[in-house]
Amino acid sequence: MLTPQKQFEDRSMQALSQCKIVLDVGGGSRFMKGMKEYEPLFVNCDYKTFDVSADYQPDVVGDIHAIPCATASINGVICRSVLEHVERPHDAVREMHRVLSPGGLLFIQVPSIYPYHARKGFGGYPDYWRFFEDSLRLMLKDFSEVTLQKHGGWFQLISFFLPLQAHLRWFLNPVCYALDQLFQTAHRTNTSFYSILAKK
Repeated sequence: MLTPQKQFEDRSMQALSQCKIVLDVGGGSRFMKGMKEYEPLFVNCDYKTFDVSADYQPDVVGDIHAIPCATASINGVICRSVLEHVERPHDAVREMHRVLSPGGLLFIQVPSIYPYHARKGFGGYPDYWRFFEDSLRLMLKDFSEVTLQKHGGWFQLISFFLPLQAHLRWFLNPVCYALDQLFQTAHRTNTSFYSILAKK
């Protein structure tokens, strides 16, 4: 069963795959962080990864606060599970807006109520921020269109704090989705994370 969250992500990736030049900001190695299943969609576009760490061997190494691309030179930007790890997420969004061409698309995923997940060692990164609809709409105020998709409700967000949850997603995801639907918690304010598709 495809949840509304998965359907939203699939539609967003399909739209981004129609862009001529796509920059995966904070994407590490090519088609990491949930992107592997979408790799076939991007065969006809110029897809590049951009990361602050050379450990992942991205196509471009640099700082998200000062992306080394010309203004309006990119047609699509993907930024999955990155903004919680950067010092100034508002400035990072401003930079992604700058490099996008008019009508360009930005796909973002960020945690809302979600466990601390800094990484030490190889390709390490800190964990600074969590986001809510108000903060996201504020950061994305310069985009002409912004569509937000919540990922579950109370049961889904609680499940991420359970022991061994990463190994039990196959079970927890459908169960929590059913419980969130039954108790209508997905329609309330709290959620585990957001996906956003914005148009410049």
